[in-house]
Amino acid sequence: MCGAAAAGLAGGTVGGPELPIGAAIFAVAAVSLGYTAARETRDALRTDGFGVTRVDLGNATAVAVAAPVTYALSVRVGVGAVVASALVGLCAHLLTETYGAPAYCGSFVGMATPAADADLASVAAAGLAAAVAFVAAKRAFNGFGGKLGTTAFVGCLSVAALGGLTPGTGTVPDPAVAAGLVAAAAVAAPVTFLVSVRLGHGPVVASAVVGLVAGVVCPPLFAAGDAVAAVAFCASFAGMATPERIPGPGAMLLAGGTAGVGFVGAAPYVVGFGGKLGTIAFAACLVTAGALSLGRQVAPVGGDAVTG
Repeated sequence: MCGAAAAGLAGGTVGGPELPIGAAIFAVAAVSLGYTAARETRDALRTDGFGVTRVDLGNATAVAVAAPVTYALSVRVGVGAVVASALVGLCAHLLTETYGAPAYCGSFVGMATPAADADLASVAAAGLAAAVAFVAAKRAFNGFGGKLGTTAFVGCLSVAALGGLTPGTGTVPDPAVAAGLVAAAAVAAPVTFLVSVRLGHGPVVASAVVGLVAGVVCPPLFAAGDAVAAVAFCASFAGMATPERIPGPGAMLLAGGTAGVGFVGAAPYVVGFGGKLGTIAFAACLVTAGALSLGRQVAPVGGDAVTG
């Protein structure tokens, strides 16, 4: 997904060669993402033992059920993918906090659209695959925003590998729209973080409320309203990160902006797949966390050099 986003940005450049600063930014992002992913994978592999509990089975059921329910709301009822997912996540959390997060994960699978040849059967199959992935990844990358969406994306990819889904294609937005989308993402992520952490409502409620507001307000308000709603929802997934992963609104502003850039760059690819937005947010959180961690590693060295 990150490679696709980079290719999309490069392909969407209007006139002139690529700027060296763009290549440098991409290199820093790639190193940061790789650093964080390697560290988290190492820590996950160190965990002793793996068993499936009754809670795991409940989580898997919540993922599997939420996927077709969300698709039905989105496509059959016609409320749209963003509003449908936000509603399912919010209602699931209000009904049972225990299974709110896995149901929200399943709702991201249900954001798949007919643009990817999705129907109720293929979405239900993707929900089952995502349910297995959810349980398998229960000890990996916890606290990073976008993990639930990435899990949903894995479910959709699994069904696509069997021919059940076919990714649609899109285009990179023009520069003016792209700038607005990045700005919207940069705002949505810290707002979600503040509602989740500072106001104490938790990540599912915070993200679902931001998505619901964006999905209802933005389409009639802006010319590119559907895209604005989608990118705000995408950034809200980054805003679900815990303070241990993304420490504070300032860092979350960076994560949101990074998610916005990823959203723009990935616009031509895997259109209609559920979990795409969460995967972008997950990558943005990994990049941000990696950059902050590498910065802390480098800062003392620089300080020592200055002080002698």
